[in-house]
Amino acid sequence: MLWKDTGSKLQEYFQNGTLPTVLSVDRRHYDEKKYKFLMHGHENLCEITYVYEGAGIYRQGMGSCPVAAGDVMLYNAGDLHVTQPFNESGVSYYSIGIANVRKKGLPLNHLYREEEFCVVHTGLHSQEIHGICEEMYRLSAGGKKGAGEDLTVHLLGTALITLMDELVSRNREEEKEKKQEDPDIKRYLDLHYTEDLSLGVLASRLGYSETYISHLFKKKYGESPMKYVMNRRLSEAQLLLHSTELRISQVAARVGYENTSYFVTLFSKVVGMTPARYREFVKKDVHRL
Repeated sequence: MLWKDTGSKLQEYFQNGTLPTVLSVDRRHYDEKKYKFLMHGHENLCEITYVYEGAGIYRQGMGSCPVAAGDVMLYNAGDLHVTQPFNESGVSYYSIGIANVRKKGLPLNHLYREEEFCVVHTGLHSQEIHGICEEMYRLSAGGKKGAGEDLTVHLLGTALITLMDELVSRNREEEKEKKQEDPDIKRYLDLHYTEDLSLGVLASRLGYSETYISHLFKKKYGESPMKYVMNRRLSEAQLLLHSTELRISQVAARVGYENTSYFVTLFSKVVGMTPARYREFVKKDVHRL
């Protein structure tokens, strides 16, 4: 059904009713056989990523959370982000780059407020979103496209943005209704990950047994608390290497490693290159789409 007031509906979401511009539609499979998790971002566009197969840990800046098939990640322009697969099967997803997004009350090319951390659980809408992404991919593939195909892709991209707004609101309400029946282990780790932590220390501070905490955390996030701490530290180290000129020893100390040699060895093993090489790599390639 075509609404007669489509123009005014656009005015509700976007400044001056401006239509966003879809710049790219990619369908990709990511696994760590090619390279380890490398944070990246794009200064002049925002992104919508829909996971249709697999699962992993989504990291953005200093935050992280588990994602699985049916989840959508929203990225503002400039957001540094990465999704690490849980296992060797990897993660399959659509990634849609969009520019000229002028949502009311937000800066240019922002899909959500900075203080939010946006992963959207699509639930019953997952097939609908999958269909939109697949149609955008089909229409944008190949050679020269007609004006009608271009317009359709832009309209579908706009539909995704507005649908995400609705689902974000629903997700917020669902979170409010949930009862917290377990300790918020992840929140504690996010606040204290640079400290000298062990499973025993964590259990003592939270007042639960090591077995209970380890089982609960792994069931919820797919990895042990201590592996999460390691990845959390290295994720922050990547952010510092990208965004500051701190010396390697200073980066190591900032994320909780007093022994710089150990930090360099661990970083090289997990990321696949030394911190110094990583800094060179992202300085050159981080903004390339």
